[in-house]
Amino acid sequence: MSILTLRNIFTGLMATVTMDVLSGAAYGLRLTAPLPPNLIGRWFAWVARARPFHADIARAASFNHETAIALPVHYFIGITLALIYLTLTAALGVASGRVGPALAFGLATNVFPWLLMFPAMGYGFFGSQGPEGTRLLVSSLISHAFYGVGLWLAILLARVS
Repeated sequence: MSILTLRNIFTGLMATVTMDVLSGAAYGLRLTAPLPPNLIGRWFAWVARARPFHADIARAASFNHETAIALPVHYFIGITLALIYLTLTAALGVASGRVGPALAFGLATNVFPWLLMFPAMGYGFFGSQGPEGTRLLVSSLISHAFYGVGLWLAILLARVS
């Protein structure tokens, strides 16, 4: 059975939507203080130009439509990570539709922003030197937990349909 099925792509899409909706609510409640989406898009644009490392991505030259750049890349990553999760759980014989493994995987994906993206943007490991007013460690932790919850919910929903 191919992992690249519409149901599995749907799982990644829905997990990422859940992450975004719940992260937006957390931001509205002032529980999180993430980076603005345009800076994420700026970094993606620079990565595409083979220049991922910056002293401060906010001071790097900007691009047109940075938020529009961020959105499809963010969803591509979310779908790809869901495919990895589904492949890993199948290979290990772990029930993918249980909240524990899905949440653990979502939290584990923090390795990417904490150890790669934030340092490359100039904000240090775990986002410890992020711009004033941000709380990158906590914001990432919460949003990636929401991604894990989204994985779980999407797998349950895909089973029902």
